[in-house]
Amino acid sequence: MTLKSTLDNIAPLGHTIIAVSAAPAAGDDTKAWIEHLDFVSGAIEQRPAILIVPFTDIEAAEAFADQAPVKTSYRVVAACYHGATGQEAEIAGAMASILADSNDPALPFNGVNLDGVTAVADEHKLIFDRIERALNKGVCMITTGADGKPEIVRAVSTYRMNPETDEADDLMLDINGALTIDYVRKVMRIATSRERRRKNTAAARRNVRSILLAEAIKLENAEILENVRDTADQLTVVQDTQDKTRANSTIPAYWVRGMHVLANTLYVY
Repeated sequence: MTLKSTLDNIAPLGHTIIAVSAAPAAGDDTKAWIEHLDFVSGAIEQRPAILIVPFTDIEAAEAFADQAPVKTSYRVVAACYHGATGQEAEIAGAMASILADSNDPALPFNGVNLDGVTAVADEHKLIFDRIERALNKGVCMITTGADGKPEIVRAVSTYRMNPETDEADDLMLDINGALTIDYVRKVMRIATSRERRRKNTAAARRNVRSILLAEAIKLENAEILENVRDTADQLTVVQDTQDKTRANSTIPAYWVRGMHVLANTLYVY
């Protein structure tokens, strides 16, 4: 079965996290995966998915993340545990399990252990500077924690460049960005679909706006979104200018970031 056939077969299944045991070949295969993620996660299908690609060599992970289609996608996690040769499938499976098990899409994964993955020998351990450089290149680094178990340093996605402007962009740097936006979209869709028989009138659109705002405030209270009340005037529901059967909503989604850096200053007296 070809990769295209495989992707065509899984597209209707509503998958959310896909874990592969090895990186797709550079070029056409990688591009096919990115196009699949974009398609199923788009406005029409709304079956959002994240791809977990495992690595045990840091340079190979960086090369994968540096491909043009990959570094413009916030739906790919290039998870690398340097030196853990032969454990690629376990790394991908553990990462997928961690993402799937999270009840809060905005809560970062720093320090979470990868169950089922064996710690590497000391000779494969990396200095912090090397790990940081890989993170900056879109690689989700795994290291051996103080307890001797493999743990996530920071669950970054491969996204580093805006596909429309070709400029550096960190808006969706962490995989929590994709998880949060997918969650918000699902919450809004469920809330508005409880009543599907509506006339496209001003009164009905005001009602839809009230529903969306109420859900957004709940998400703000849950610390998944922020600035909801401050930007409430930007949440709008209007009739489409071309299609009178359609109403278009705009929903500001300032998603809550994780505290990845805690900079302490000691004042010595």
